Amino acid sequence: MQGMDDSELILTIDHPMGTVEVTLQEWIARGPGPRGLVRPVAVRRAAGEELPLSVIPVEYRNDEESRRLIADGIIENPW
Repeated sequence: MQGMDDSELILTIDHPMGTVEVTLQEWIARGPGPRGLVRPVAVRRAAGEELPLSVIPVEYRNDEESRRLIADGIIENPW
């Protein structure tokens, strides 16, 4: 997101072991790991302002759309 540090964005990840929060920077570096369908379900600024998931670059959303784009060869798998 232009003009914003990736560490300012906090992602909520719905994980089978529980809900976790990580920075966008951490998510970009680690991704879903061995649980390929784990994905962000919410995003907010560190100060608390909720934001739409669309602020996450499409290749890092790990949602149905991004996985389809990767499978179709339109974008590269970032992990």
